[in-house]
Amino acid sequence: MAIKKWLKAQSRGSLIPLSFGFFLLAMSLSFISINIASAYSVKKELTNVAESAINKSAQSINLLAYYAELNRFSSSKHVPLDCPAANQKFSLLISRASVAGKKVLIDSFDCGLYEITAQISIHGKLPVQIPFIQMGELNEVIISTKVGASSVYIPN
Repeated sequence: MAIKKWLKAQSRGSLIPLSFGFFLLAMSLSFISINIASAYSVKKELTNVAESAINKSAQSINLLAYYAELNRFSSSKHVPLDCPAANQKFSLLISRASVAGKKVLIDSFDCGLYEITAQISIHGKLPVQIPFIQMGELNEVIISTKVGASSVYIPN
């Protein structure tokens, strides 16, 4: 009985501000989780596009170096790559691709005799804008990925 009186005596004030605060917190957390999930999905799609392009461009073989058998005495065999042809093929494949309706940009492309690495990115806005934060820098995102491929020779 004494507890009931104490609880009734302490319940002065309104619960509306507290409920509104919890509502804002729940909405902000849902906006943030939607944006993170969307960015992760776009990152996976961008990585898939980059990997397919880099693997296709790694099939450009430098025939002169291949038939000269540059690494015939090496324990790990590699197929030499034709870097200008690989760069051209990679640029062509990436220029045709779009991820989430955005154009894919090539940040870097490095080619050695036996391996290729590239970094690509897209610029965009987050799908759900947080209403009370109107800063342009917080609503824009740059998603990038780095991929690579090497040309290991697997004998039959």
